[in-house]
Amino acid sequence: MRRALPLSTQTKKTIQSDSGFNELRERSLLRHVITTAEEGDAEAVTAAMDAFWDTYFNGEGTSEWQFRGAALDSAIRTKQPTVAMEIGAYCGYTAVRMGRLMAPGSKLISIEIDPLFAAIATKVVEHAGLADRVSVEIGSVKDRLPAIHKKFNLSGPLDALLLDHDVGSYLPDLQLLEEHGHLSKGTVVLCDWSLYPGSEDEQPKAPTIGPEFMEYLNKIGVVNSTRHTLRDKEIFTVSQGEWVGVV
Repeated sequence: MRRALPLSTQTKKTIQSDSGFNELRERSLLRHVITTAEEGDAEAVTAAMDAFWDTYFNGEGTSEWQFRGAALDSAIRTKQPTVAMEIGAYCGYTAVRMGRLMAPGSKLISIEIDPLFAAIATKVVEHAGLADRVSVEIGSVKDRLPAIHKKFNLSGPLDALLLDHDVGSYLPDLQLLEEHGHLSKGTVVLCDWSLYPGSEDEQPKAPTIGPEFMEYLNKIGVVNSTRHTLRDKEIFTVSQGEWVGVV
């Protein structure tokens, strides 16, 4: 399949001119994906987004971003989830990256609290040809979960859960899903600690930002995990499926 075209000089100028206003930045990202990545080619879509962010950030953080992507790919290929959830869709990059590795008939529920970002993510998913297995839901987990239960007939545990939003919300959102029976010993929990495109943080995330979350995981016995580090900085954590919480 045809890969996304490299960024043109005009596109680079557009990215630079949009850098002062985030909504223009995300709109430029969508425009670049639509105009350069072949419709229905998920690999081309992720390549186009990679090229956009690499240009926008002048290559800063690219190695961490690639490392994080490889860790995510490995976890999804290993688990092969039938039902998965992502909290924090942003513009749909991770939804496409996960969805492209999931089998037809499987479902990834991607939750994004910002309506504009959710709309962009939805279009990105559609352009990648993954609308049959990836659904972007607008709102918080707490507010959206009842509707998700009805829409997807979700009553049992998830095969995989990606926490990719505000670190301070990791613990309450995890516990909410746990209370509703969506976590089991077979659930792989993925935690993204990296500084990612779109983040306004000055420093990379690290597990030390969410000590209560890490303490909770240790308390309930989720000790089997793989921690992906780059230059002594933790980028991604993948649980190994020994969930012994309240479910």
